[in-house]
Amino acid sequence: MANLFFQGRGNVYLQPILVANDGTETLGAGITLCTDQFAFSQATESATHINKCGRGDVEDDRYTKSQTATLTMELADAQDKIFALGVLGTVNAAGSPGTVVAEELPTSLPDGSVWFLGGKTRHRAITGLTITGMTLTTDYTFDAASGKVTFVGDQSASPAPTASYGYTDPQYVSLFTAGSDKYMLSYEFMNKRNANDEGSMEFYKVVFDPAQNIDLQSDELQIMNFSGSALADLTRPDDKLLGQFGRRVL
Repeated sequence: MANLFFQGRGNVYLQPILVANDGTETLGAGITLCTDQFAFSQATESATHINKCGRGDVEDDRYTKSQTATLTMELADAQDKIFALGVLGTVNAAGSPGTVVAEELPTSLPDGSVWFLGGKTRHRAITGLTITGMTLTTDYTFDAASGKVTFVGDQSASPAPTASYGYTDPQYVSLFTAGSDKYMLSYEFMNKRNANDEGSMEFYKVVFDPAQNIDLQSDELQIMNFSGSALADLTRPDDKLLGQFGRRVL
């Protein structure tokens, strides 16, 4: 039989595992990940028995105590749904247009200082901005997209100046709001070293840790590094057909 060499290329698909009140598990709609790297490794925790019945203590048995599988992947695609996966976050839809009347600014605004409209809840896509006692360009400039106001010359007023404006907040990802969800993972590949034959690697239940070292100011493309575990799916039979961890299909 000829050797089968493997050089894979493909996509990872993650389908969330949804658990009903009665414990029944179903799959939700999945997302597609075009990964730069995808791999898994296995490990076992072993133990031995030492026979102490002879003239010397000797090892006479070795057995497996536990088995684990670790998944790793790297992604350059930073779109919101994938970034949310990396930060255990939630994708929040764009908000409806709103208005703010008389938002209070600091009483002292030195030359070159900035104020992001909305304060702790920043607003963006600003329209119709007015600041009491100030004139655009002469006393301040502003970037409508980001909501950043930059003051020209030293500004001070008592009572504090106020800003009124309209806004439309964009879609955003909130960090650490989703928890560690569980997914079924399918790696659909083609084998470049075997006439591009197609196949898949399936892991029935996986969970990922937050992505590591998300570099926001790098010389190269930002790469998110993921690490997670393949868990046993106890809803599947513990047999040699499908197993409880996963399977490869060529």
